[in-house]
Amino acid sequence: MARRAKARRGGGKAETGTAQTRARARRKAGPRAAKLGDSGAANADSLEEAVVAAAMALAERQPWTRVTLGDIAEEAGLPLAALMLAFPSKTAVLTAFQRGIDRAVLQAGEVGEGSARDRLFELLMRRLEALKPHRKALASIAAAAPHDPVGVICGWSRLLHSMSTALALAGLSADGLQGMIRLKGLAGLYGSVLPVFLRDDSDDLTRTMAALDGRLQRIETVINWFRGRIKPET
Repeated sequence: MARRAKARRGGGKAETGTAQTRARARRKAGPRAAKLGDSGAANADSLEEAVVAAAMALAERQPWTRVTLGDIAEEAGLPLAALMLAFPSKTAVLTAFQRGIDRAVLQAGEVGEGSARDRLFELLMRRLEALKPHRKALASIAAAAPHDPVGVICGWSRLLHSMSTALALAGLSADGLQGMIRLKGLAGLYGSVLPVFLRDDSDDLTRTMAALDGRLQRIETVINWFRGRIKPET
């Protein structure tokens, strides 16, 4: 695959002002969310999109630890009570964000070319590219992880679900002992690439692609080692 070949060759914005960021977030989330709060007639997907957009805008501007549900409600133009009916915690908002990224990966369709490793590379790069507009917000959220163990646990659970989906699309099973090893290994691999991704300011994520490709090589070696030592399940 061309993109993976580029990753192998590789290896190695100016911030917008607060006022501009707030204005952009208001344009994206506020008007739609205000209608939701006033009429209650819009569907749950629109509500989720508005709340997630507001949360990401706030995380981009300030530490995630300082953001409250009240701040998110205000940013989205929603009454706090209306927001809390659907999102009782910030963890619930982040779970909704992850669902949106999962949908973006799935809506791009299947990847049928190349080896399983090639397909995993493409699927994980899809995910990282969907995350790219939110890198600054994600860095803020990641910095808050030590202060939010419940959020970390919930995020890990959701990540396992996302990685299980990636394995299925790549034609690999997450069942049984070998499947569990694949799943946990892929989740750990993805997590190890995220710090590289958050620091990668290249337009085409060259450093991220190189890091991902290198780690996939290593996990492929581990999987092959286990495949040779674990008898097929009957």
